[in-house]
Amino acid sequence: MNTAILVIIILSVLLALALGIYYFFYYAPYKFIGKKYAISLLKDETEFDKSFSKSLQVKTLVTRPTLSVPDTGYGLTFAWEMYIPNRPSNDNWANKFNIVKPILAMNDSPQIGYNPKKNYLSIILKYRDNPFYAQYSEMKIPDIKQQQWNKYIVIINGRSITVFINGTLIDNKILPSVPVIYDIASSIDLGKENNNFLGKIRNLVLYPLPVDYTDIDKL
Repeated sequence: MNTAILVIIILSVLLALALGIYYFFYYAPYKFIGKKYAISLLKDETEFDKSFSKSLQVKTLVTRPTLSVPDTGYGLTFAWEMYIPNRPSNDNWANKFNIVKPILAMNDSPQIGYNPKKNYLSIILKYRDNPFYAQYSEMKIPDIKQQQWNKYIVIINGRSITVFINGTLIDNKILPSVPVIYDIASSIDLGKENNNFLGKIRNLVLYPLPVDYTDIDKL
């Protein structure tokens, strides 16, 4: 065999081996770490009608002693698909349609909801910037597209709250201090009987870590 061809074969094998090592020990674990820890809260298409409500206990959803994943940062990521119908009449709601309708809440922080009258997504987080009492910050995402499925991603990363819709960065807000995120003893409540937004949700997933922006297309 020609020496030059043999050298090319050896170099090709070494390159393939190096790429394999890089993929399996660095690229793949990094890129899919979110999937590894994903917690499915609602998979099938579910209508948040007048009677819907569901409560999940965090300690039954994770096997670790804490909700957070070590060495991934302080925060959470929520991803879901949502269809909001056009229901302009107050008669369609069991409760007033000019108040925020709960979609998801971990105790009182974070809370995610939708205001049907003003058509905005509401994200509320509790924080403490003094030792005596807690404060709440509400992030409002206006002009939500109705009568179509949209994918929402909310990333809480330390003091930063970032919202993506259909893969596009919509808004970012920095809180005065890190928000309160409840741990293993908390519950996750979906919807609220007689006070829902009367739309549909599917593929609702909680990631117990702040997912990197470059990975949102993996969610």
